[in-house]
Amino acid sequence: MTNKFKLTASGIGLATVAALLALRAAGAEPPGRAGDNPIVDHHMHIFSPEAARVLKISCARVGPVKCPPEISKNPSTGRDAVQALNDAGIQTGVLLSTGYFFGSPTLADLKLDVPAKTRAENTFVVDQAKAQCGRLIAFISVNPLSTNALAEIAYWGQKGGATGLKLHLGNSHFDFRSPEEVRKLAAIFRLAAQLHFAIVVHLETPASDFGARDIHIFLTEVAPFARSVPIQVAHAGSGGGADAHTLSALGEFADAFEHDPEAAKNVFFDLAMVPDEISNTAKIAASADNIAKLKALMERIGLKRFVLASDWTYPLKLEKYYADEKAALNYSEDDWRLLASNVAPYVPTPKARPGNCAN
Repeated sequence: MTNKFKLTASGIGLATVAALLALRAAGAEPPGRAGDNPIVDHHMHIFSPEAARVLKISCARVGPVKCPPEISKNPSTGRDAVQALNDAGIQTGVLLSTGYFFGSPTLADLKLDVPAKTRAENTFVVDQAKAQCGRLIAFISVNPLSTNALAEIAYWGQKGGATGLKLHLGNSHFDFRSPEEVRKLAAIFRLAAQLHFAIVVHLETPASDFGARDIHIFLTEVAPFARSVPIQVAHAGSGGGADAHTLSALGEFADAFEHDPEAAKNVFFDLAMVPDEISNTAKIAASADNIAKLKALMERIGLKRFVLASDWTYPLKLEKYYADEKAALNYSEDDWRLLASNVAPYVPTPKARPGNCAN
């Protein structure tokens, strides 16, 4: 299993990239114009009716800037996600469960049955991905501080159907400055690695000064427990955009990797909502100075360690999203094509879809 996840000096997911490009060359890609869009969207979400109901309550509390109103009201399906991929000519999507959401302290007053609702949401996402004939890759999720976290991960390790684990430390109100919470997170990473689960982790916490200090703790006290599997750092280390938190976090990664190349083993970054935060209702543009600093850090780390992603939720239009992201980053055509062709090592080599698959 570990060979499957090995990052080579020449890039990530090379066999998968070659197979996907071959499918495109053979005319096997989905409808739509591929153009400069990625082969894989590495960060997408759908919501069951219950998740959408609870999300609507949470969104009413945090407001429309942090939670665009469209996603607060609409359940969505794997078919919706595949249609978004088709419209943009993208082959594969990584579907990240929001099962962690039910364990958020923000919702504690709702007295939710966290284990049951987490299991139901994870089941919904896995089943929706299965129904789309290989176009979607399912990740289950937990709140790492919830009492059901280890049991839920172990359940899916035995049951199958999931490729990895999604963690959202901000939603879980995680604190890297708490040794007890760090130990709990390390145990989550250890179990995920034992089960050969890739990990996608949203590292930004609610700390107002989140940044290099927190990433140092992550790299020294948590990540080493999962060096045998891919660790995908969501939003280039923070929570979206290219602000001080993003630059501080990514700068610590760059420093650490240069000091200790072993720390970089199997770690890569998605660019979901980076450098601009693009919601269904508005675009929050990063400053030109911050974008320049972001690109400098990306180049220090190596563009091969960055994968394109959208944080898609219905009804975000991926064609426009990636056009905006390309314009904001303003890379050369060659560098953008490199980013668009990068594929995470957990993405399986595509196979011909069954004849009864319409999508």
